[in-house]
Amino acid sequence: MGAVSYLDRYSLIRSRDSEFARHRLFAAYGADRFEAHDRAFGIQANLARLSSIGLAFCAYDGAASLSFPESQILRQFFSIQGAAGFRTNGHGQPIGAWSPMIRGDARLDLDFAPGYRQLVLRMDAAPLERLAKSLVGDDSSTKLRFVDGKADSAMMAQVRQDVFRFAEELERFGQDYKPIAIAELERALMVRILLAHPHSFTDRLRRAPPGANRTVVDIVESYVAAHWDEPLDLEKIAEIANVSVRTVFREFADAGRGSPGQFARRIRLDRAAELLRRPDEQTSVLAVAFKCGFQNLGRFASEYRRAVGELPSETLRNARRRQ
Repeated sequence: MGAVSYLDRYSLIRSRDSEFARHRLFAAYGADRFEAHDRAFGIQANLARLSSIGLAFCAYDGAASLSFPESQILRQFFSIQGAAGFRTNGHGQPIGAWSPMIRGDARLDLDFAPGYRQLVLRMDAAPLERLAKSLVGDDSSTKLRFVDGKADSAMMAQVRQDVFRFAEELERFGQDYKPIAIAELERALMVRILLAHPHSFTDRLRRAPPGANRTVVDIVESYVAAHWDEPLDLEKIAEIANVSVRTVFREFADAGRGSPGQFARRIRLDRAAELLRRPDEQTSVLAVAFKCGFQNLGRFASEYRRAVGELPSETLRNARRRQ
């Protein structure tokens, strides 16, 4: 296997046995066809199953083909190295830096050249549809359907960056990644996907949201402050404020308050400072960072210093001196 790899702590397959690979790909990925075309075959597949999405790394050391039946899974492929292509609905094309959004309502055939490496984003259709409807305030029976059309290249560059960063952070933190952080990273990635690709709600997503009462900001901030240690559930917040998610974002922007996510981050930094100022024997900077939803310790220290005026280690050290 080559040196390029992601998500190794979520290992699913690492084998040169094509029959074993077929069995595992059928059982774990839902494939219904697999063919290895080279004697010098090798496969590595890692899969992190999260809440609404799955993130997979796949590497092929020999040419291979793979097929999936119809399903409720949406897929997007991100090439790392090598060549590959896909076919669905009678049309095929190479997989570039990213593929189009591939719906699950038709059979999918994939062909991989030797040495191909990729990350794959797998999304359940139902949660993505609920998010799209919450963003536009739609409670109808309209279905989320991605349509043929060119994705927004600038937004997709951000999506690709987010996918690779997500894979790196999952590899680094693994099971230590708190649900609060996972949920918010998933949500942010799903929003970018909806903004990047044309679909049945695109026109409404691009329209200016309706106005709302300024108290929306106060309602949302009060709720977030009271539930700071829970994932930021935008649909629930919008329901409590009796507006759409899109309107919540607009009201925060108009009030000069950034976004609900930025407010939640400020609240969590405040809570982190409180925990570090009142430590017990088990208190550590790492534990406080994780508890408050920060997975990257360097990023936490940098944001904490900007917000509080000192490093978290200094806050903890000064607090212990006073005890």
